[in-house]
Amino acid sequence: MKIKPMMDYADSTVDALGVFYHEFIKYSGGDGSGLGIVLTPQHLTEFMCDLAGVNKNSRVVDICCGSGSFLVTAMSKMFKEANPQEVGNIRKDGLYGVEFDDGLYTLAIANMIIRKDGKSNIYKGDCFNSDITKELKEKNINIGLINPPYSQKDVVELEFVEHLLEILTVGGTGVVVVPMSCAIGTKFKDVRERLMRKNTLKAVFSMPDDIFYPTGTNVCVMVWEAHTPHDSRQETFFGYCKDDGFVKRKKLGRIDALGKWEEIEKNG
Repeated sequence: MKIKPMMDYADSTVDALGVFYHEFIKYSGGDGSGLGIVLTPQHLTEFMCDLAGVNKNSRVVDICCGSGSFLVTAMSKMFKEANPQEVGNIRKDGLYGVEFDDGLYTLAIANMIIRKDGKSNIYKGDCFNSDITKELKEKNINIGLINPPYSQKDVVELEFVEHLLEILTVGGTGVVVVPMSCAIGTKFKDVRERLMRKNTLKAVFSMPDDIFYPTGTNVCVMVWEAHTPHDSRQETFFGYCKDDGFVKRKKLGRIDALGKWEEIEKNG
């Protein structure tokens, strides 16, 4: 009675299977953070979809889609203003994902099927694979949403961002959540400069310190315009979004227990 409505494809942006997955992973002796796997909170996926301007005409990709949180949220927002024919088109070629991990790929596919999306455009494999990249570039995708794996040995977070923007159409929007070190400091200076030679950084929003509780990564949300070199004379918007009203509760994690988020979102 409680779970099925969470999975209703038309009315819910909740990644219910992702929530299940992370509950089960707790009993395996870890929280998944060792694999770089962290569930993106629902209110963050909604915020990022709104920043990207997702609508019924969007073509959306997540090249590190995990259990499909961003695709679920984008689908819900796209369906809300679409007629039955447009809903069919969105299912057919409006949403794309790539996932390397077997278990998460299965969850993402199941998430789409539950929402009556049998013909799911989710690729199993490495997002840097040339064949997958070539196919995605041909799909005329204008919005990218990612929460890339953190602290990988061979690829840094901003290289996932760089690859995402490469896939998007000219003027497409990429909205990404990455560690704060990607925006400040010298650690990723070279990749940042490379990104700005080809793309425009429109905005950076600092997020609450514990938004990914129980992991302690301090993150920000970046908004990029693809294939438009950054003009240093153009202003970049910096948003300080440290308070989302959420509080930590024993056994429940970080939740909107005081019901503050809707008001904060509206006034933001």
